[in-house]
Amino acid sequence: MIISFIPLSPISRSAFGDNSLDIHPLFVRPSHTSETDVVSMDLQDLIESALQHNPSLQMIKQQQVQRQGQLTQARSGNLPQLRVESEYKYLQRDDRDANLDQDSEEIQKEEGNVLTGSATISQLLYDFGKTTGSINVGKANLQAIEDKLFREGQDIVFQTKEAYYDVLEKKRLINVAAQAVDNYKRHLKRAKVYFAVGSRTQIDVIDAEIELSNANLKLIRAKYNLEVAKVNLVQVLGTQPNRGQYVIEEIPGLNLENLLETMPSLPQSLDALVKLAHEKRRDVHQLQALIKAAVADVARVKGNYWPTLNARASVDDYDTSLSQYDDSWEVGVDLSWELFSGLRTNGDVVEARGKLREKEALLMKLELTLATEVTENFIRADENRVSVSIALQTLELAKKNLFLAEKRYEAGRNDMIEFNNAQFNLTKSQSELVSTYFGYLSSLARLEFTVGTTLN
Repeated sequence: MIISFIPLSPISRSAFGDNSLDIHPLFVRPSHTSETDVVSMDLQDLIESALQHNPSLQMIKQQQVQRQGQLTQARSGNLPQLRVESEYKYLQRDDRDANLDQDSEEIQKEEGNVLTGSATISQLLYDFGKTTGSINVGKANLQAIEDKLFREGQDIVFQTKEAYYDVLEKKRLINVAAQAVDNYKRHLKRAKVYFAVGSRTQIDVIDAEIELSNANLKLIRAKYNLEVAKVNLVQVLGTQPNRGQYVIEEIPGLNLENLLETMPSLPQSLDALVKLAHEKRRDVHQLQALIKAAVADVARVKGNYWPTLNARASVDDYDTSLSQYDDSWEVGVDLSWELFSGLRTNGDVVEARGKLREKEALLMKLELTLATEVTENFIRADENRVSVSIALQTLELAKKNLFLAEKRYEAGRNDMIEFNNAQFNLTKSQSELVSTYFGYLSSLARLEFTVGTTLN
């Protein structure tokens, strides 16, 4: 199962105007490149790629293979054990004839090839739970690693979403910085015209050039921040899809006009989420499985106090002319009981019980912190949701303020400082809206991860 929360809509390309700067092939489909050279990837495509290539997930998959092998080893104790041996040797034997006088020097000699074949089969009959305990330990450990694998997959899904939203956020912030550059360019051009006709001083021109230079610097920083975000995304994916020839699709359908109506809402109530987390969190299931393994291990170790009963049958076949070797077979039952082991079994039992108590304490700790984690992430998500609404209102006010500042400057009723402040507030409001919106999407993804299942 894959946790999948795809927001209903993103900020559109024209969210902050038409000054969109796509600066990397990650987002730009080059006009000279054929459709077959570049693949388009949405969020679900990125998640599937991460689940396939992320090295952390691959490591746990190999741990799962190891647990399967350990379970097979444990089950072998209940199956018959068959051993076949073969030996070849050349033998020379001197043997005094027993019917002759003791002082006689007449000695019989035998020599020849000896080819031996033997087969032994044994079957465990009963060992007071030692083998059964080992099998139960193996089953529980396998279930625990499967739960760990599932939880790691959920973590990778969350990391992919977070990195994806971060890339989209940094791309939008480039658009914000680019719009600010365009506004300062227009204002510089206007200041130069006013200076040429003598209605403004050269100070206005210099101030406009300084602000334009600062805006360009912020644009460069925004571009490099995007590059860093893309590197982080690739690290989560564990690979460069299609050898780097791919574009990331935007979240479809969102624009500023319907942002509040189309943005995903917080699912369910907090109490329901806490209850759901106790049911669905696979790390809780993992600890429960480890507790089962620890209980089975205690039973396995206690079995060492008691004997082991085995059935055994063997046959020996000799291919030789020597008289001393005759074919033989035997069937029997053997009982082995270690009556005293220097208190080793006592120590093993104490250790196994200690591990059981440790796992129980870890489960109790996780259950106590689970409600706190869900509550905190729910509050953060709700905070971001409310902040989006406030950021939209602030943006509208900043747009009006810049419009009035431009008109007042054109009419000669204010100076450059008022315009610069208005432009600064607009850029800040746009940036806050972008960061808050994508922060809200990331907080929803984190809430899903905390609860341990998809939230509708």
